[in-house]
Amino acid sequence: MPTRLPPPRSAASSYARGFTLVEFLVAMAIGMAVVIAASYVYLATRNSQRVLSEKAAMFENARFAMEVIGRDIENAGFYPAIRVGPEQVAAAEVVVDGYGNPCLDRSGAANGLCTFAAPAAFTAPVFGCAGQRFERTGTGAGSAYACAAHAASTPADAIVINYYTNDAEGLDVGQRGDCQRQDVAIDPLNEPRRNASHPSATAASRPFLLPRRPMFVTNAYTLQSTTLQQEGQTINTFSLACNGNGNDDAVATVNVYQPIVQGIDQLRFSYLTRTGTGSTRYLATGSVTNWGSVVGVRVCLMARSLENTRLEGPASYTLTDCDGAARSFSDGVERRVYTQVFALKNTLNE
Repeated sequence: MPTRLPPPRSAASSYARGFTLVEFLVAMAIGMAVVIAASYVYLATRNSQRVLSEKAAMFENARFAMEVIGRDIENAGFYPAIRVGPEQVAAAEVVVDGYGNPCLDRSGAANGLCTFAAPAAFTAPVFGCAGQRFERTGTGAGSAYACAAHAASTPADAIVINYYTNDAEGLDVGQRGDCQRQDVAIDPLNEPRRNASHPSATAASRPFLLPRRPMFVTNAYTLQSTTLQQEGQTINTFSLACNGNGNDDAVATVNVYQPIVQGIDQLRFSYLTRTGTGSTRYLATGSVTNWGSVVGVRVCLMARSLENTRLEGPASYTLTDCDGAARSFSDGVERRVYTQVFALKNTLNE
């Protein structure tokens, strides 16, 4: 008998065939592996990008802090060589031969332009406080300027930078504005120097009038404690802060240090000073006895990242800080020490 063959499958019956349970489980496992791998790559890339961003921000903060301080140090000791204007006083009262304490004449005697004792901090273009900050106390005739303890334990010195300007056009640093871009004409030190029409103007509408004498500018820089909230975390650090004499007037004492750059955990200054033999050497802030002999400033700061950047390897490490001490950290936060030297351009030829 002839053998009967089974009927051929139709195309529809071929496509109707589904996955077996084993095939389904294999496909599911492969899909999960792809998703997990993609998630791992995404998270690793995201963390790497965050670390790079944190390190870049730390470097930029350090660079900007150096730029702010260095720009002012290069102004230190400036006195305008030329001044003109309807408010100019007698020629004998116009000094054009260099920087001097605004309250003293060239012999070191009181010149009558200040109603209070001449601050020793203003005798030279720069002055420093070792482990302290610089403050004004009192008002008017009772004003006094001196180093004072930080509000909390702060790993920072303070530097005071002094210069003159008679610019009447704006509040940029180096003109008639202090480090907070405030008009220094409000300071009692500048009361006999500003334009006679100046006192009657309110703070909001005070015009930029050409002063009768060059205006005195003094800026103080140090660190102050700062608490930040970032991605649900509380971060305790320090910020570079400044206090300028545009804060002070004849009736109020305002020692307000305005934060400029956050994430600066240490700030130290050392001063290149001329010795009696004509040579120079660096002295720590507390070792300088003649501020008039300073010709350069070495700024050292320790910058930090705001978040953990050590994702691999040990979180603990040791570095040498601005005091030359070995310090160990185990919080996973990146820290770097930066040092830069700035010349006092206005005193180098004296």
